This record gives sequence, C-alpha cells and structure tokens, in this order.
Amino acid sequence: MYFFTADFHFGEDEIIAREARPFADMDEMTDAIVDNINSVASKEDILYVLGDWIDYSDDYKSDISVFEVCRRINPSVILIMGNNEQRMLDEVFGGNFDKLRDTITGMGISDLLYECDVEFGGERFHLIHCPEDHKDGCNNLFGHVHRATGLWKPFGLNVGVDLNYFRPFSEKEIFRLLEQKRDWWDNDPSVLC
Repeated sequence: MYFFTADFHFGEDEIIAREARPFADMDEMTDAIVDNINSVASKEDILYVLGDWIDYSDDYKSDISVFEVCRRINPSVILIMGNNEQRMLDEVFGGNFDKLRDTITGMGISDLLYECDVEFGGERFHLIHCPEDHKDGCNNLFGHVHRATGLWKPFGLNVGVDLNYFRPFSEKEIFRLLEQKRDWWDNDPSVLC
C-alpha cells in the first residue's frame, strides 16, 4: 500500500513554534511522527514524503544525519525534493543531485526524486512538493504550504503532516478525500472565498 505525507522539517525546533505543533521539542516530534507512521504502515508498504524531510535554511543548517530517522520507519521511503532539500543540494552538495541521492540512500531513504507519477485504484497521481508545480489532467498530491491553504485545491490535495495529526495519508484516505473534493469542494463556489 502507498502512504503520503510531507513537511516533517526534521532537525530544528523552530518549526514547532512556527506551525504551533504540539510537541515540546524535536525529539518528541520525531518520535511521534515515526510512531504514527509505524502504527499504520508495514515493511511491505511505500511511504512517499513529498518534500521537506529536513529543515534547512540560511538561518539554521540542520545536520543531514536527520535522514537516518528513516531507518526507524517501517515502510520504504521515497522522498520527493522539497525546497529545503534543494537548498541543501545547492549549498552542501554543490548542485550534484546524484551525490545527494547517494548520500541519503546510504542513510536509509529508498530513493530521491524531483517528482513522480504513481497509479493506484485506477487513478493517476502526480507527486510534487510545491502546488504551483501541479500537472493538468491528473490528481496532484503536494505539500509545502503546511496548513495555510488547507487540504483542497482544484487540482489536488495537500498531504502535509500538519493536516493529518502527524500521520501519513493512506490510499483509502486519499480516495475518501478525492470523493469529497469531487462531490462537494469542486462544486461549491464559496470554497474559493
């Protein structure tokens, strides 16, 4: 089974205050996210993390060892590049994507991609970090915006960790949300106000 999430921002406590996450510190947040993933996903499953595994910016440069958290997670993890990984790629790896990929796959991540398409339940999904990079003609799953814009956009769903109680979204949950999107949100003009 596939699971989807985004925007862990492992490494810096700043995200806890900025997003009003209910954790005392990064260790507590990391443990909760890992436990929540492992409570629903097995070693046979795949977890797509749609960017920002790491919290990396000009103000705080997280130690890249936070990718080793992946070794504590049951499912295989495929990471889609987020803006924080891009900053790290540029600043630490000199823009060498293959070197970054080799480094973090050596730490337990199964693969690193800029974007990808997956198909399940007869539907096609485009997986990206930033919603502005969405594709027409398919369902888009994205992160990046945290809670700011909610779950729904006309072109897809936000699967950020802040929107699902720090748990990943399962295939079943994605289809439940797609049904709500198609039956209600896409047809209600007041949703866009």
